Amino acid sequence: MTIATPTLELARPLLENIEAVCARQGITIRTCSLEECGELLNNNLVQAALVSPQGYGMGVGKVDFRIVAGPCLALQDFTNTYGASFAEGRAELSTFYAPEPTSFMSRMMRMIMSEKFDVAMQSVAVADDADCRMGPPISGTSHTLDLGEEWFDIAEAPLPVALWVVRVDSEIEAFDQLVRDAAGGPIADKPVSELPSMHSDHTPREGTILYQWSDAVEEGLVATLNALYFHQSLPEIPAVKVYGRD
Repeated sequence: MTIATPTLELARPLLENIEAVCARQGITIRTCSLEECGELLNNNLVQAALVSPQGYGMGVGKVDFRIVAGPCLALQDFTNTYGASFAEGRAELSTFYAPEPTSFMSRMMRMIMSEKFDVAMQSVAVADDADCRMGPPISGTSHTLDLGEEWFDIAEAPLPVALWVVRVDSEIEAFDQLVRDAAGGPIADKPVSELPSMHSDHTPREGTILYQWSDAVEEGLVATLNALYFHQSLPEIPAVKVYGRD
């Protein structure tokens, strides 16, 4: 039996004890990018994985998956984890640079740009040639859109980033308990607040990095899957199926 876990730093609290827990059950761990975790799961190379909503949705019509309503990763409003910074003096927006332009978060940022500004952006290889840069925030950068905040403005719900998903034909027993043990117990949500500026009357933005499944996260997942379908990233809208419930 094999599971896949991402190298995504934000997801590290979900994986604190993963090696010890899997060793006890004789489960092999494959570590790769969040996007590759979804590909491994969909290609039946692993039985379970921590994947993005895109990774979950890729299985629609082909594989029967279940989501664990437990430890997960979601962005609620301003979280200062991923965003888009704009080049000074650009009259139009048409290109962007990102370290991982095909990643789930880059995909969602492009979709938000399309929804809010009606622009279809293409990636370029060199940052200096791009109208904007997408990725983790750069200290001191102005003219920045925050992914969690912009998504919350559109959907009025958190943006799920990483979810534990298992194939229904998996032989892993009590997978929901396994992922809870892997996190080492309940994980506290992380409040985030923008640093106030001494020379501005702008109210600091606030938000939360969520680490636990909830009705709000499920609502955000439904909205995300609908958006991915609308923007032709999924062939149809997957149903949200929860482990032990559906």
